Amino acid sequence: MKLLISRDTSDSCTRFTVYDESERLLFNIKGKEGGAVRKIKAFTPDDKCVFKISATPEIGSTVGYNVVTPNSAFAVTVKLKASEMTLKIHGAKLFFKGSILERRFELTDVSSKALAFHKPEAGKRGQYTLEIYDETQAINLLAVSVCADLISFSDSAAMCRA
Repeated sequence: MKLLISRDTSDSCTRFTVYDESERLLFNIKGKEGGAVRKIKAFTPDDKCVFKISATPEIGSTVGYNVVTPNSAFAVTVKLKASEMTLKIHGAKLFFKGSILERRFELTDVSSKALAFHKPEAGKRGQYTLEIYDETQAINLLAVSVCADLISFSDSAAMCRA
């Protein structure tokens, strides 16, 4: 399954739109209109909420997100150190490998089996492809990818926000 994620940087409440390969709208990911977003929700076109992401208060150089889906709850943390960022997933058997800075990474299970691969669309700023290999975890994989895509490099390192 291939998803196309498009980041919306306007002041509207939509932060991301997610389409399938045939460009059919699957999800609108919305937050409070204008400014930094502390909470966002993903909705299907018929307004069913499929996940919620809440930013946690920053602790030192760590930014966190709590993710709640219909079938799970887990946390994602991003640690900023010197010129590198690391992302970890807590409470779900998912692992991040790759670069947040390049927006190119894979999500794996405990045996290092690739579950999804995320990469930027060539020549299209703010647009990403998420290739999902395990459709049973599609919502969790999309939520983790959105957490990684929420990081804004134009803000200070301590203020990762949507």
